[in-house]
Amino acid sequence: MKAAVWIGKNQVEVKEVEDPKIKSDEVLVKVKSAGICSTDIHVIKGDFYNGNPPHILGHEIAGDIIEIGEKVDRWKNGDRVVVETMVNCGDCYYCRRGMKNLCDHGGDIGFPPYQGGYAEYIAVPARCLYRIPDNVTYDEAGILESFICPAGSIFRLGMHFGDTILIQGAGPAGLAYVQSVRACGAGKIIVAARNEKRLRLAKKFGAHVVIDIQKENMESRIMEETDGHGVDISIDAAGFPSTVENSIKYVRKGGNVILYGIPDDRDYINFPVTQIILKQLSVHGASGNPHVWQPVLDLLSQGIFNLKDMVTHTFTLDQFNEAVDFVSKRKDGVIKAVVHP
Repeated sequence: MKAAVWIGKNQVEVKEVEDPKIKSDEVLVKVKSAGICSTDIHVIKGDFYNGNPPHILGHEIAGDIIEIGEKVDRWKNGDRVVVETMVNCGDCYYCRRGMKNLCDHGGDIGFPPYQGGYAEYIAVPARCLYRIPDNVTYDEAGILESFICPAGSIFRLGMHFGDTILIQGAGPAGLAYVQSVRACGAGKIIVAARNEKRLRLAKKFGAHVVIDIQKENMESRIMEETDGHGVDISIDAAGFPSTVENSIKYVRKGGNVILYGIPDDRDYINFPVTQIILKQLSVHGASGNPHVWQPVLDLLSQGIFNLKDMVTHTFTLDQFNEAVDFVSKRKDGVIKAVVHP
C-alpha cells in the first residue's frame, strides 16, 4: 500500500510499504479521510516528542471495513467507521476505573507502536470503532477526533446554563470549544485570537463576543463583558505561554480553567501559582475522553454540531508534504485539512 512515512525531523516520504495484517480481534479499514492534526506536525518538526521514526502518523481516521478478524462479530465488510484513538489494556488501575484514556499500558493509534491513518489501509482493534451515521460524510468523521478532545473536556468538567466562557484561540480546537459550550447552554461565549478570519468563523459557530488581541485590549474587554468579575470558565486552546498565563488571569474567583493547547517543549511558562491559590481556582488538563464519541456522533447527525464547514481543504496522499506545509503556515484560511489516501 501507499503511505506517508515519517522518517526523521522534517522528513516525510510517501512510498509503498507492506499492507497491514490484522489480528483476530482487529479489522482492516480502507482509509477514506484522515485529518491533519497540528500535533502530528509538531512531531514531524521535532517540537513534540511522542515516539521515534520511522512511523506512519495520523490519528484522525474514517473509512470502510474491508476485512474482519475471526473474533470480530459486530462488524461486517462495508461498514462505514470512525476510529477512536485510544488503545487500552482493559486491566490496569485506570482502565478498571473507566479511564482508559489514561491506561498505563496503552497508547494512541497514529503514534508508535500503532500505525496511523496517513495510509491507504490501517489495522484497527474492533473495540476502537464507531459507526458513521448515514448523513455524516467521511470528511466530517475524519476530523471527529479533533472535536472529541475539546468536547470531552467540557463533558468531564461540566458547566452551568448561562456560564460565561473565555476561549483563547480560534483554530480547530477553539472552534470545537465554541460549539461544545454553546450546545451546553453557555450564556456568553468570548473568543480571543489574533486571526481576523478565524474570529469571523468563531462568530459563525456561535461566539457572542470576539476580541482581536492585535487591535483591542483583551483585559479591558473581558472585564467589561463580565462586570469586572472575570469569566466562569477560562479555556486555553492555543498553548502559548501568554495564553496559559491569561487563562488564570481572566477567570473569576472560584472559577474553572481548562488547559488544552500544548506548548512547545522549549517554551518557558510562568505558571501563576499564587493567583490559583488566592483565587481558589480549579485547573484542569484536557486531552482525550473515551465517553463522548457516541454522544458527539449523535449530535453531529442531528445537526447540533457543524464539522462540515470546519473542513476547508482536501489533499491526496501524494500531496501530504504540501498539506503539512499548508496547515503549518495557515495558508488560505485553512481550518482543517484532510487527506484522501
